[in-house]
Amino acid sequence: MTALALAADWFGGLKRRAANLSFPARHAQVVQALQIGPGARLLVVEFGGRRLLIGQSRAGLATLGEEPTP
Repeated sequence: MTALALAADWFGGLKRRAANLSFPARHAQVVQALQIGPGARLLVVEFGGRRLLIGQSRAGLATLGEEPTP
């Protein structure tokens, strides 16, 4: 029972600390997503003044193309 009380206290403190964290503004934005099959899709992502065409599958991500942001 004591271990449960200690875990609950630790978790409560963790939640309070996480609430005070601030994260920078998002610098990447998904402009469009197209599902091309089960577990696979194409993404157009704006990042760093560029548009990236990203392929996403269960195996991972791959950059398929890139152009400057209009």
